[in-house]
Amino acid sequence: KQWYQRRVAITAGGHAANHYYENAPADNGATWNIQIGGHDGSCYAKSAGFDHAFEVVDVEKMSRTVNNEQTDLFGCPPKGFTIVNNVPATSEFNVLTGKSKPTPSRQLYVSRCTSTCVVAIVDILNCNRGAEGIALNAFVHGITEGINAGI
Repeated sequence: KQWYQRRVAITAGGHAANHYYENAPADNGATWNIQIGGHDGSCYAKSAGFDHAFEVVDVEKMSRTVNNEQTDLFGCPPKGFTIVNNVPATSEFNVLTGKSKPTPSRQLYVSRCTSTCVVAIVDILNCNRGAEGIALNAFVHGITEGINAGI
């Protein structure tokens, strides 16, 4: 079952990246890297280019926060990031948004599917002209695909 969850979650990440490229201005390229794991902060798989090592406790806090559980995440974010908002994306799920402190064009998106927590780090080439909103919309699309696939 974990193998199937990994395949479907990486596919959901691919759906998100494709959705971004279909909707973003041509000069606003982005690199998408995805990590998937359990709601407990564990990691099953991640993109080869996923270069940030989150602590298990931080991923678990992000997973709980995005599920509207009380945590200290906004006051004690993962090292190197600022957590910006917990956005109600649909009636089924929220998306936690954040930014890298040293690299503001590096966006962080976190959400929960049925049995997984998906963390995306998106390096946007040019963070203007609505690129961050387009990336958030693309991530919502990918998570919706993951939920529809039952992961």
